[in-house]
Amino acid sequence: MKVKQIALISVFIAGVALLTMGSSINIFQGYLNFGDVLVMGMGFVLGLPYALLGGVGAALADILLGYGQYAIFTLIIKGIEAGIIAYLAIKKGKAHLWVYLLAGTWMAVGYGLTDVILTGEMTIFVASFSYNIFQGIVCGGLAFALQPILIRLKKIYSV
Repeated sequence: MKVKQIALISVFIAGVALLTMGSSINIFQGYLNFGDVLVMGMGFVLGLPYALLGGVGAALADILLGYGQYAIFTLIIKGIEAGIIAYLAIKKGKAHLWVYLLAGTWMAVGYGLTDVILTGEMTIFVASFSYNIFQGIVCGGLAFALQPILIRLKKIYSV
């Protein structure tokens, strides 16, 4: 791995943490944010296996924002979210909108299940999924719109 690739990974991780924290909107069970835009971008630019690091910055943001109980779940959910983008964009060098929406849907399902685990209440799934799918769709659309920039980043850093 080249130094510039390590630097890019580090910038993505820090960017995810900062964007997540800077755009967080508290809601009843957690918070909404735009950090998924960079998580998805990280998946696209870095590819596998480095995309799986997509959860590191988001988990750090959970800890720093006082939602430490979510950190391990976030690490896994966001890593898989970025991994979905990376895996489905491997062959074409670009991803269709549905790929980003699929990743956002996975994120919403993951947090719905997390809230069920943390509260012990199955009924919380619907509420959790409802606000997280909104975040997943918005962030997926934004990440898709940024894809031309992400393609250039991928070429420059040849990850």
